[in-house]
Formats: sequence, C-alpha cells, structure tokens
Amino acid sequence: MDLGLDGKVAMVAAASSGLGLATAEELANEGCHLSICGRDPVRLEGAVDRLRSKGAEVLARATDVTDCADATAWVAETAEHFRCIDILVTNCGGVSAGPPSAMTPKDFDDAFDRVILPSINLVTAALPYLRRSRAGRILMIASEAIVRTPVHFALSGVARAGLVPYCHTLVQELSGKSITVNVLAPGAHSTAIHEANRTGDHAEAIRALEDRTPARRLGDPSEFAAVAAFLASARAAYVSGALIVIDGGLSATV
Repeated sequence: MDLGLDGKVAMVAAASSGLGLATAEELANEGCHLSICGRDPVRLEGAVDRLRSKGAEVLARATDVTDCADATAWVAETAEHFRCIDILVTNCGGVSAGPPSAMTPKDFDDAFDRVILPSINLVTAALPYLRRSRAGRILMIASEAIVRTPVHFALSGVARAGLVPYCHTLVQELSGKSITVNVLAPGAHSTAIHEANRTGDHAEAIRALEDRTPARRLGDPSEFAAVAAFLASARAAYVSGALIVIDGGLSATV
C-alpha cells in the first residue's frame, strides 16, 4: 500500500530510542525526510546511522523537549533546513511512578511540565509550517494510562490526559486546513527498558502484564510505528480528533 509519504518532512521528538525511533524508522521506510531529536547525543547519533542506512535524509539535534526554548529552536532549524514541515510527532519521556497519595501538588505540576507542555510548545512552534503543507499531520504520543490508569501511574494518567481535549480543540480550530490531529495511547511495548526488566526486579510484573493482556504479549515497536505511519499518511486524511489505543486489548478488559 502506497501511503503517499515519499518526500514528506517529518519531525519526530525523542526519537533516539523506543517508540520514537521505531516511528522514525517506519517513516523512513515510507520515504520521509526526517528531523529527530533526543537528549543523549551518543544515542542520537546511533539513531541517525540507523535511519540513514534506510536511505533517509536525516537532520538531528540534541534537544530537551521539556525546555521550550530548546524545542522551539529545533523546529526553527528543521524548517530552515528542509523549507517545510509536513508531519509532527510529539513525544517525551515518562514521569515518576507511585500512587496518588504519595504525590504532592508539586509532583503533579512537574508532571504537567514534562508531558503536556512539550507537546503544546512543539505544536505551537510548528503550526505556521504545517499550515503551509497540503496535508499536515500532528501525532501526539501519550500513554494507555490516560484510559486505564493503574494506581502507581497516577502522574502519567492525570498529566497526559490533557492531550485529548487539546487535540479536540486543535481539530476545531484547524477546520478546513487539511491538518489532522490525533493522539496515540500505547501500552507496554518491547522497548529496551521493558526488555531489561525481564531479567531484573520487575520480571514477574512483566510476565503478569503479558498474562493480563488479551494478546498475551507486549507489543512490538514496529506495530506501534505502523499505526503512526498510517495516521501520518494521505490514506488517513479523514481520521482526526481520534484517541487511538495500542495495547493488545488490555484497556478493553477494564
């Protein structure tokens, strides 16, 4: 299936590893030019090598997306280099785990700064360029915790949930502009951190999670990336304002 992504310029935040890198790889497979960022320059360079091995043109910048000025500078550098931006994938790291009673108001405030403001800031910075695209796409990577919040993921569930009404208001504001906005809510996938936990103190928790998941396994990052690439494509031009849960059916068992 031709997704119509050849030659599109895609920005993928936090793409030096995990689901961000998997998404960047899938977009590279579809012919996108890529701008990626990450905090660790060494891991970022490794990601660049992987993406260039697929024939992609890649711009990379060591960036902390929780620093609004730093993230805005990444958007400006991307626009200057490629002269356009067609796809924006917002993404960031996680927040501390623990039940709500263990968290202070400051913890929730910090979580908001870490997982909501980066997306809002990146979208705000990129919108002038996305408006010029014939088919702009905004994808915000959140977490399954916004629809199924285990007790120890209070910060993640509460803070990330704000992405959904933000998405809905953007869809209304951008009516008629050929820009789609969607939120992806991934469950556990076999990224490096989860694979490391298989032999560590959390091995039993990983096995229990797989047993509770109807798919009876963690997701493969490439499966998540395939959904993201479709939503970024011309084929998904009528999909906007959606919350897409990618968790092997786990949220359906709640």
